[in-house]
Amino acid sequence: MKMHKIEAVTVNHNTSPYMELMLRSLFAHHPDHLNLLLTVLDNASTDDMSGLKTYLRSKGLSNAQTGFSTSTRNNSHGEILSRFVFDHPHCTHYLFMDADVCFLEDHTISTLLEELEQQDDAFGIGPRMSWDGVEEIPEDVRKDNPDKCDARLHPCCALVKNTPLFRLIVKEIGLSSAKYLWAERDEIADTFKMMTKVMKTHGLQHIISSRMVLHFFCVSYICESTKHWNEAKARRRDGLLSKYRLGGDMTSSDSGENER
Repeated sequence: MKMHKIEAVTVNHNTSPYMELMLRSLFAHHPDHLNLLLTVLDNASTDDMSGLKTYLRSKGLSNAQTGFSTSTRNNSHGEILSRFVFDHPHCTHYLFMDADVCFLEDHTISTLLEELEQQDDAFGIGPRMSWDGVEEIPEDVRKDNPDKCDARLHPCCALVKNTPLFRLIVKEIGLSSAKYLWAERDEIADTFKMMTKVMKTHGLQHIISSRMVLHFFCVSYICESTKHWNEAKARRRDGLLSKYRLGGDMTSSDSGENER
């Protein structure tokens, strides 16, 4: 494999227990060397951050503030990720991770990297997604809502090649959500969708990995249509988090990963 340097970022948005689970699962499933620099950001979260902060300290990480709060007028996520790209130009790849992801398989990031590098017409790659950590989201559900991972590269766990084209698109269009005004209706292009569309005009696509992650969905910005599942999602999160806390990271302190 070619030499690589991955700049990774994740943003806490009153999602501290989810963030702790994501980070614990990330380190537990990646004990081998990854040339990966991790930046943990926070939107002035007001939830209980004690567990997350304790874990961050144990890994030598901090959580820098974005300058946004959890009550901005619009979703701030894409803007934060765009800024991150501007501020971290010296890498081969960017890794964007949502707080509400749980890694399920060993060496997921390494596999994403290998699979992405094997396809020249791919600008980025994301994992298969699961609601329960066992089965992939059914194809008929994905067809009903292609924004889950088919119509766009979902930023829940997205590995993107750092190219001049990608940086130009981020500069001129950004990674934020956008509203497209048709004559009789509005269309929301969710985070990363406009970037994905522009990449298509250059003959580039995103691909789906053989690896799978658990994605809780809709925990940073509550969706009215799915909020009745929030308690069940929290119970699943807490069960997994307890197991990771008891079992440790399954990694050594000298695993070779570089963290920021």
